[in-house]
Amino acid sequence: MSGYGLSKSRIVAWKQCPKRFWLQVHHPDFLEVSNEAERGFQVGFEVGEVAMKLHPGGILIDDEDLSRALDSTRKALESHPDRPVFEATFQHDGVLVRADLMLPTRKGYRMIEVKSAASVKPYHVDDCAIQAWAIGMNGIVLRSVELAHVDTSFVYQGKGDYHGLFQYRELDEEISPLIEQVPKWVAEARLTLSGGEPCIEPGEQCMAPFECPFKTYCERNMVLLEEPKYTLDIFSRMRESTKQELRGMGYEDALDVPQELLNETHKRIQRISRTEIAELDPDAGRMLDALLYPRYYLDFETINFAVPRWAQTSPYRTQVTFQWSCHVEEEPGKIRHEMFLDVSGEDPRRASAERMIGTLGAEGPVFVYNQVFEKGRITELAELFPDLADELHALNGRIVDLLPIARAHYCHPDMKGSWSIKAVLPTVAPDLDYTALTVGNGGDAQEAFREILHPETQDERRNLLTEGLREYCKLDTLAMVRLAWFFQEMSDIGKKS
Repeated sequence: MSGYGLSKSRIVAWKQCPKRFWLQVHHPDFLEVSNEAERGFQVGFEVGEVAMKLHPGGILIDDEDLSRALDSTRKALESHPDRPVFEATFQHDGVLVRADLMLPTRKGYRMIEVKSAASVKPYHVDDCAIQAWAIGMNGIVLRSVELAHVDTSFVYQGKGDYHGLFQYRELDEEISPLIEQVPKWVAEARLTLSGGEPCIEPGEQCMAPFECPFKTYCERNMVLLEEPKYTLDIFSRMRESTKQELRGMGYEDALDVPQELLNETHKRIQRISRTEIAELDPDAGRMLDALLYPRYYLDFETINFAVPRWAQTSPYRTQVTFQWSCHVEEEPGKIRHEMFLDVSGEDPRRASAERMIGTLGAEGPVFVYNQVFEKGRITELAELFPDLADELHALNGRIVDLLPIARAHYCHPDMKGSWSIKAVLPTVAPDLDYTALTVGNGGDAQEAFREILHPETQDERRNLLTEGLREYCKLDTLAMVRLAWFFQEMSDIGKKS
């Protein structure tokens, strides 16, 4: 047996990219785990906890030491053949695997790999094949090999009852031909480790099936040609396949693409990028001038749990509004700020809806940036609380979306073809800065809320994150205020000239 110990995760890393695998073993100090990956690990842990609780009486193998884990697994299977075993640990030919669930049956065990994903992915099948191979070589009879993934149609009824959260899919047929390939994978992975760093250029494998934690290292060591200032990525909403076709024709610089190959929006982006002069149609301001006061600027922060926390919510599908910010402009230039944020751990939806109705009143435009999102959440609240439905639907009828106004009437070269609020804001209000905030984007906001609700979070940390959420959401609505003012001020300048 080679001196290189392997595991299921390492073999899966090798299959994604031999260079990633080599770096993971020989240079773990180069590893950089993204915040998104960290969130994924936490979600996976929560899902695994629920899966175990659905099978009471199980034995958890939680030894950190490998030898003890192997011994504990052996003893559990021998002494308690009628009980489930969680994180059962096996080793064959130096390859270590841990099975999420080993459920006893009359004719062997159901081996179940638990995933937080909403469907079966191709790499899941590889996972299960590696595990089944190692477990089978230990003489354990597997009646079935299954993958449990989150069922997004599940509706949580509360009281901790998560029966129905998972869909179980048998993978015996899919893994059968792969099991024979596992020894070959093991041998080739060891061969990779025994040599020098593989020479593999960054490519699609850097992001699939996972974002590689060594991507920054590999890109840093690339010999890069000078990239044009305006790449094809500035062409908003252009299909990736179209960009590939243009690259195949020799176009890397967006300014070089012939106009006959572009639609009107892309021609506009190209023109502004070439001249580096922003363009603002005064009609943007005129449209806003026609609207009455008071005016409301509204933004939501939501979360969708893999493991539903509150009754009548579904995994991944239900977006729960836990926070909103609203700047109220009573008259031109006179604003005040209102906010809702519930960090109690209770279901925030009823209180959120009632406070929103009270804050937004009965008249006046409600500005948002991308109305599909806010309207969708308000409609969901109306369906959940029929007694509030009329008032909530009335709010939806007052919404004015600033995004299409900005897209149709404003473009700045520094936006690089993006009309996201974070791309537009620095061009109209550079004094407003997200980078200095504790919570800097929507993903950070969701992670902060999860951490606030975690029972082990210390009060000092909870208070810091809570204040971070307040600052971030408040800036989102202030950004809309400043954008509306910018449009109107530029329109006024146009009138005077």
